[in-house]
Formats: sequence, C-alpha cells, structure tokens
Amino acid sequence: MIKKLFIILISIGLLVGCTSKKETINIDLPEKVKAMWFSYVDFNAEFKNIADGDVESKVEEIINNCDELGINTIFVHAVAFTDAMYESKIYPRSSHSDSIDYLKIFVEKAHEKGMHIEAWINPMRSYTSEQMKDISDEYLIKQWVNENNSAIRLFENRYYLNPSMQEAQKLILDVVDELCTNYDIDGIHMDDYFYPAKVIEDFDYEQFIQSGEIDSSTFRKNSVNQLVTKIHELVNSKNKIFGISPSGNIEYSRDVIFGDVDAWVQEGSIDYLVPQIYWGYTNKTKPYLETLEAWQELAGKNNVDLIVGLAGYKIGVASNDSDQEEWNSDESILKKQAVDAIDRNTRGIAIFSYHSLFTQCNELTEINKENLKISTK
Repeated sequence: MIKKLFIILISIGLLVGCTSKKETINIDLPEKVKAMWFSYVDFNAEFKNIADGDVESKVEEIINNCDELGINTIFVHAVAFTDAMYESKIYPRSSHSDSIDYLKIFVEKAHEKGMHIEAWINPMRSYTSEQMKDISDEYLIKQWVNENNSAIRLFENRYYLNPSMQEAQKLILDVVDELCTNYDIDGIHMDDYFYPAKVIEDFDYEQFIQSGEIDSSTFRKNSVNQLVTKIHELVNSKNKIFGISPSGNIEYSRDVIFGDVDAWVQEGSIDYLVPQIYWGYTNKTKPYLETLEAWQELAGKNNVDLIVGLAGYKIGVASNDSDQEEWNSDESILKKQAVDAIDRNTRGIAIFSYHSLFTQCNELTEINKENLKISTK
C-alpha cells in the first residue's frame, strides 16, 4: 500500500512557481508541496506504548513512511494546549508525550531525508478547568489562573489565552522564540484556534472598552491580526517561514473565531495559507470546488502561497457529516480533490493526518489508498 500511495504524491506535478520572500529569508517551502500533519493524536497512537530506547527508531519509521509516499513537508505538533511536546522552559510537558525531546528527533530525521519541517502550534487553546488543577504553580499560565488574570479566560470549561492582552501575546511570542532559537525547524505553522466559537462578550469586554474600537468584532480581529503580524516578524527574523492553516470556511474564520484571513493576505503577514477544505463536492454549504476557488481568489490578491488541506481522516469512517456518504461511496474522492488542486495551480496539498493513512485501517481506507493515484502532468 505504501508503494501505491507513493505513486500519488511522488507524481504530483504541481504547476506552480515560488513566490518571493524577503531577501533575508533563505528558507522556503518546497516548490511542489506534499505535506503531512503529525498531530498530538498521532503522538498518542504512535508513542503511547513505546519504550524510550525505541523512540528514535519509531520516528525514523514515521519519517521513512512519509518519505516513501513522496511527502516533503511535515507539520509536527509542538504546542497543542499551551503545553509542550518538546523541551520547554515556558509550558508544562504535554500529557500527549513524555519527557523525550520528540521535536529534536523529528527535525533531525526529517532533515536527513531532505524534508521541510515546521513546528505546529495552537497558540490560544489551553487546558480544561479540571486539567488546569494539576498544572504546577511554577508555570505562568497557572499563575494567571490563580490570580484571575484576564490574560487567560475560562469559556465553556476550557481556558483560552486572551489575544487582546499584551501579556498573552508576549507569552505566545516567547514560545515561538523558544522553538525558533532552540530547534533547527524551517518554520512555524499555526492552526485554526483563535477566539473560541460563540465566545461571550465578557471574555474580553474590559479590553474592548479600553480600546475605543467601535465594535467587538473589529476589536477581536485587530487583536488577532496584531499577534499574527508579530509572530510573522519574529519568525522571519529567525530566517524561517510562517504560515497558518485556517478553517476552510472563510466566513467562519473571519466572523466567528476572528481569524481575519483577508487582512493576513492584504498585509502580507503570512508566508503561506493551508485552508482546511475538508468537504466533498456535494456538500450543501461548502462544496469543494467552489470553496477552493474562493481561497484561490483570496490568496491571489497578494500572491500568497496556497496549499490545499485535504481530509484524509474522512476516509472510511462513520460520521454524521453531511457529505460523509460521498466520502464513503466515492472511491476516488481524494484523488479528484488533489487533481483539482493541482490543475488550479496551487502550491500543493497537505493531508490530515498521519494517523489517517497509517493507523486507520479498514476496507474503505485501503480502497481509497488504491485510488489515490495522480498521473504526471
């Protein structure tokens, strides 16, 4: 099966060119991006019962699997819930990994294969209220909770950093700096967690009033935009690149969780976008082609590199998603989506996630793998 999947990704002929970065940035994405997300869920699946002495060989196996598929870019989770899956002096160790420095091993093994590798962060999402009780008081996030500091807020039983607070922004920037300084990563990759969906007015009301903004929506988008700009400047100053993987729904990203994708493109505060276009062709709300075209139009306004995020996790699984029937009945849906992305001259594709291709095993998964073959263009 690995050889069959290799055919897809090694033969993807993306008809795209490289956009120019600042002259000070020597690192860039591969010309033809074939990316894989390796998430905290993958950490649970791959390392839970692995002895310490076997970790390096396991990481090597993961990298080799990706390499054999033609993958040339990996987004590996480093921060998922204001925790650390690496050696950090800022965040507590993640419950999804032990004390081993996984990021260091991933970077070494990926670079040995000539792969581009970035540290993937979820900057605002934090612990549940129950989990926070077990966090040591030595960590700043716990100190803020103890002090009822507005830099971290509880919403629907989960804590979130408040991006309108300069203290919270500084903490996130310190983490980014820690990653860029201590690891030979090629960039920082940011996920689609900004403000929590349906966030209440009280979350940042005091900061909103002090800001003098006309409405809270504009205030929140400006707060996130300010943080995104700061991260971009910091990462580029370290000779690395910075990109975001927003929700594939532009309106949801911009108006519900205040990830203002339009502003990022216009202001040039990102080096690439990987929208999560996780819907089928017949989805009633966000059909794949129409959504892809909307993202192309947006990214094209400032020549931002566009990589298309594809839903490998939907292959052969039970789900209540409105288009799941299409995913389970159309044996070539991922092939079609990848071809459509290529034919529209995007920078590449990214698949979520490693677990979906290598540890999610059922008949439909294998059938879809069989059909994931793209002719050389």
